[in-house]
Amino acid sequence: MRSAVKTIVTITTTAAVTFAGTSALFVLAGGGAAGHNGSLERKLGVVDTYIENNYLYEDHSGSDMEEAAVKAYVEALGEPYTHYYTPAEFESYMSDIEESYVGIGVVISADEEAGKIIVIAPTEGSPAYNAGILPGDYITAVDGVTFTGDEMNECVSAIKGGPEGSSVRLTVERGGQSMDLDIIRKQIVTESVKSEMLEGNIGYIRITGFNASEQGSDENTFTEFAEQTEALKSDGMQKLIIDLRDNPGGVLDVACDIADYLLPEGIITYTETRTGEREEYRSGASELDMPIAVLINGNSASASEVLVGALKDYGKAVVVGEKSYGKGIVQAVYPFYDGSGMSMTIAKYYSPGGVCIHGVGIEPDEAVSVPEEYEGYYASEIPRESDTQLNKAIELLGK
Repeated sequence: MRSAVKTIVTITTTAAVTFAGTSALFVLAGGGAAGHNGSLERKLGVVDTYIENNYLYEDHSGSDMEEAAVKAYVEALGEPYTHYYTPAEFESYMSDIEESYVGIGVVISADEEAGKIIVIAPTEGSPAYNAGILPGDYITAVDGVTFTGDEMNECVSAIKGGPEGSSVRLTVERGGQSMDLDIIRKQIVTESVKSEMLEGNIGYIRITGFNASEQGSDENTFTEFAEQTEALKSDGMQKLIIDLRDNPGGVLDVACDIADYLLPEGIITYTETRTGEREEYRSGASELDMPIAVLINGNSASASEVLVGALKDYGKAVVVGEKSYGKGIVQAVYPFYDGSGMSMTIAKYYSPGGVCIHGVGIEPDEAVSVPEEYEGYYASEIPRESDTQLNKAIELLGK
């Protein structure tokens, strides 16, 4: 049986996510703060009494202080994918996994070593993309407010904190140099799958993220993938290239649906908690019976790595390109009664062969770098005649 748990696997995004490598377990939580022992409650009570009786200023909000206290409590874990979200932040976070949202379209993560917020990839064609934001850029400030690597949620809220058509100024650090970029927020409608037929009856499908359906719609990345694959088959496709370069991840269930379409019956991936509790995601008996090549690079993360790891372990596809990002941990997402919520790292996920790639990444079967003059470019921007990785995949499928 496939798991009924809905999961998100990516990094952190102000675009349609993905929390790169993030699985989401949706539950309903009642009121009250779980885990607050009597000592903490007594101490907070004493602090409240001191403030009420002695604090000089009256312009403070008890509800704001409570939100800040819970946020600090969770952030004290010091783990980059475990966070508490205020109601506004949680609404923004959840909108990131749908096919459309208002923002600038950029996926970010915490660079723990540098203590900064790093860009994984902007969404192709988004305002961030058109403004020249590149993978590896550091976002150091938004509208003049500085953010560090442990303030991703606040940074995301600031970036998305305006209506469509409003402007946001990002301070970006690249190669030790700082620059300010003014970017207009807009409605981002993510077309996460693009396809075409190449010479030799080779189908080419590029997946830019694993997105969930919007409310009221059945359309998601899997349905797009299946429709376009079937169309290519009808046009005579005999071999397939799946391009996952610069794909930061997304909804795990969607990635598993695509894996199910491609793979024979068996395990796609499984997760294990700290107590050894295991949950399996499995594919059915039907599979796509043709040669497949998969393209990856250092920005292929999380749900992308779930799909690549399964294809590689089954020997179903030859993997071409550069080592993937390496995010193999799972976050549960808990909505609370007041509209707030939290994400919490709860498990590791493994490929069918029992490999956890967290901090390691997936090595390609055929290691191919892009030409030096295109290092730092998005794969989609490299001219076809210069795309050494795509051309190697075509060559391998032609044998």
